[in-house]
Amino acid sequence: MKRLLFLAHRWLGIVLCLLLLLWSVSGLMMMYAGPSGISPDVRLAHSQPLPSAEAGRWLSLSEAWQRSGLATTRQPATARLNMQAGEAIWLVIDTAGQRQRLSAQDGQPHPLTPAQAVQIARDWWPDSQQARLQAAFERDASTAMMNYDSYRPFYRVALDDAEQHEVTISQRSGEVVKSTTRLQRLLFWTGSYLHFLRPLDAIGLAEARKPILTWGALAALLSVCSGLWLGVGRWRPAWLGKRPYPNGSSNPYRALWQRWHLWLGLSAGLLAFTWCLSGFLSGNPWQLFGPQGSHGKVHPHAQPSLPTTISGLPMTQIAGQLQGQGTAPAVELNWVQLGGQQQLQAQDRQGRVWRLTAAGSASLQAAGFSKDTVLADVRGRQPHTSIRAAELLQQDDAYYYSSPRISRAECPLPVWRIQLDDAAASWLYVNPQNGATVLQLKQGQRSLRWLFSALHNWDLPILRLRPLWDIWMLPGSIACVALALTAAVLGWRRLTHRKTARPR
Repeated sequence: MKRLLFLAHRWLGIVLCLLLLLWSVSGLMMMYAGPSGISPDVRLAHSQPLPSAEAGRWLSLSEAWQRSGLATTRQPATARLNMQAGEAIWLVIDTAGQRQRLSAQDGQPHPLTPAQAVQIARDWWPDSQQARLQAAFERDASTAMMNYDSYRPFYRVALDDAEQHEVTISQRSGEVVKSTTRLQRLLFWTGSYLHFLRPLDAIGLAEARKPILTWGALAALLSVCSGLWLGVGRWRPAWLGKRPYPNGSSNPYRALWQRWHLWLGLSAGLLAFTWCLSGFLSGNPWQLFGPQGSHGKVHPHAQPSLPTTISGLPMTQIAGQLQGQGTAPAVELNWVQLGGQQQLQAQDRQGRVWRLTAAGSASLQAAGFSKDTVLADVRGRQPHTSIRAAELLQQDDAYYYSSPRISRAECPLPVWRIQLDDAAASWLYVNPQNGATVLQLKQGQRSLRWLFSALHNWDLPILRLRPLWDIWMLPGSIACVALALTAAVLGWRRLTHRKTARPR
């Protein structure tokens, strides 16, 4: 039995050593690659101020929607107004889930031109002296994920600043969806692009990529488990009462690569085990954790349409309120709704929010919805389900938290955590400021949080703060890279030795 286990470990290692080395190196790169998209706080920080002197001449959302000709087939579900290349634009997600870009001047859905894309990129990074359109495309490696589908196609604009920024802009909505430096692009190509085996997409194996990831991780898990079992069995430390080998060492191997493979396996094997196990479970084999397609995110178009009687608020009545109560002007207007109530909210570059009303600047009100409104909306959307508990969280919990890859703007506080008494034991996290359901988790998704995020990303509360996380992850990652490297060297030597020995 032990001989079979040894042979299984040897040949699994030979077959998988390069894959394990790729995963280890690319995972190390991903640790410092940063967020892959544009978070709300970054978008606001780069937005242009809304000129209150011109706002009175803009069309309201309802007027722009009527003039667009779209009102006969669909209605707006969410809408926000901001400046793009010097023009006020209503960005609408309609009830069909489509993104619409409407001019606040005439209400027409003007397509984004290449010149406007270049200007948007220059406004995003004003310190750049020159900008040029690099490409117009439908999909590339960095935008292959499904969450970019509603933004396609794209423009890519290259800037000449010191960090060599490239800005990817949606042709459909004019929104910046990615802004990367030269270093970030390098980390992407050596990180997530390789880690998730994206090169398979380029050779027509996109459908096979997920099964390869899932079952490759299972095979790697078996290799790691067999190696741990054999390694612990061959290790003879005197301090555990075991008799050392004849050479006086607790390690039976004399050859350098074999000795290091055992030491690295004993020191980093458990971490490699957690990464292989969590990587396997992240593919949700056999639907163990239920349908995971949405990853807990809620689509905006799931909301009802905005009433035209409300969204027709004339801009002349709110233009004077764009300055807010402080000195920073608004950079974005948002129509939000919850439980039959609608609000027009303004935000500045720092993320401060205030509510706009038709009464004039003297009637500025705090933005947000009450507890009764939040709970009434949940009951309306879940008529046959009761609410087990509702708590206003002022700090993160085990499932809702920010991290180096998830900004606070993506997980705002305070937030209502609402536990439902349904079959899936669902939890909802509702932002009382704008009424959005930020996260929705079923029991299976909460279990996967511990079996994937906790074991793969190690985002445990005790390690969530840096540099504690780095102190744990960086040495462990380097040790796993070294372990995979020794496996590759040993595998190569085994294959080449057998090849040269055969003619004898």
